[in-house]
Amino acid sequence: MLNVAHSRGLTIVELLVGITIVAILVGLGAPAMGTYLQNSKLASAAASYFNGIQTARTEAIRRNATTEFVLTDTSLTSSDPANNASLTTTGKNWIVRTASGAGFALVEAKAGAEGEGSAASAAIQVLSSASAIRFNGFGAVAAGGGPNPPYQIDISNPAAGACGTIRCRRITISAGGQVASCDPAASAATGDSRACPP
Repeated sequence: MLNVAHSRGLTIVELLVGITIVAILVGLGAPAMGTYLQNSKLASAAASYFNGIQTARTEAIRRNATTEFVLTDTSLTSSDPANNASLTTTGKNWIVRTASGAGFALVEAKAGAEGEGSAASAAIQVLSSASAIRFNGFGAVAAGGGPNPPYQIDISNPAAGACGTIRCRRITISAGGQVASCDPAASAATGDSRACPP
């Protein structure tokens, strides 16, 4: 007569060894995952500002009218944000507005806390060399938008770490209206393509 082998499950020792190995791997990967998530937040915020600036330039050319990219902390749900926004160089919200009669018409707006849960938890910090960047009908930077170009907007997250530890972003806007994004901590001397122009 044939003996039938009985299958058995895992012993408690085998299960504990497996759990321990998984816990060690998760522990080793958690810091890298945290840095990755912070870099992703910064990249997303930088992309939002970059796209807003590109929208302002494109609308200026399309409408052949002066169009502004404006930084503000004014709520975008307020009455007529295009005309009532308080401009600031550290604004987390942005507005694209075009000249219309004696004021401005809203083209597009975005709250800086979108995608971060709430405005109270937003850790992203913005510092711009101008609170408004104005484009003319040729897509070049127009006079009156702020100090002389080139302009730059630095985007960081000090709560997550200093630039270099995490990948901060800088958006530059030349006098001709060209918009570029770079990493201010990257070194052009080493040939890093992410480096900001001198």
